[in-house]
Amino acid sequence: MPKVYKASTDLITGDKLMLFVTNGSDVDPVAFGTSCGIQLSADTIDTSSKMSGDWKEFLVGQLGYTVSCESLLSKTTGHVSFKTLKTLMASRTPIPFIMGKAVKTGDDFTKGEEFVKGYAIITELSMTAENGSICSSSISMQGTGELEDGTITP
Repeated sequence: MPKVYKASTDLITGDKLMLFVTNGSDVDPVAFGTSCGIQLSADTIDTSSKMSGDWKEFLVGQLGYTVSCESLLSKTTGHVSFKTLKTLMASRTPIPFIMGKAVKTGDDFTKGEEFVKGYAIITELSMTAENGSICSSSISMQGTGELEDGTITP
């Protein structure tokens, strides 16, 4: 019998998925995140030869990924704020991250189901302050090593 899929239980809404960063022994969300994303890519190795004819041929090379996140700027401590991200970037070491479901607990959010996790190097961190708007920040990270599956419960 084919599996029945239900939108109400099988789909994940964008407001439930957050970027969590492990800072020491704490796993905290990027404070006031407004969007997050992960992009996977594959290198290709050209294997074209005179025997390929009119079409190029390729093999799949190494896999890679980048992680991005947009957030509102905050002075919050206890979450991964712009200041915390700046400190992590200055440490020049890969940081562990998790893209996971946010679970509201009182006035806070904790990590629920994990979708993907890995290590990444912060390659870009920016702050934007537009007149009449709340300041925002943006982070880009280059993944290093394997991108692992999280702990999704079917």
